[in-house]
Amino acid sequence: MLLVLRILIALLMLQTLVKFAVFFTLGYHTRRKMLDSQYGSKASATKTSDLVLLAVVVVLLVLLFGSRHAEYLSFAVGLWVGMTLIQTYFHEFSTPLLPHELTNDGNISPIKMMSYAIQANPEKPWKQLAIITFLAVWVLYRIIVG
Repeated sequence: MLLVLRILIALLMLQTLVKFAVFFTLGYHTRRKMLDSQYGSKASATKTSDLVLLAVVVVLLVLLFGSRHAEYLSFAVGLWVGMTLIQTYFHEFSTPLLPHELTNDGNISPIKMMSYAIQANPEKPWKQLAIITFLAVWVLYRIIVG
């Protein structure tokens, strides 16, 4: 169980780092075009992927607790840090979007507005992204060296 958990976590940390790299290597217009294609006229583009991600969370928790390597203080710190990072990440996007950054359909859900704000200014939560990147690299390092 522990080996499967380590492999899954390594893959997820790599995916995290690749996602950040894509954010900062693709131009705004390319990211915006990708976002528009995902949303279309829908209020949310993540209903299916959110269910998949929640399933992955459950699998990871089952593997973690099943491996008997869950140490409650580390888990609690990680939980609190993760919740705080995501909260402060979203708070960075409090500046209203410019007219050219908004959707053209006139009907925009809060999550769609946030998605557009993130694509317009992915560098705003640089502090949170730096911490997440450090932690992802540290986890990968620990997995590799044992």
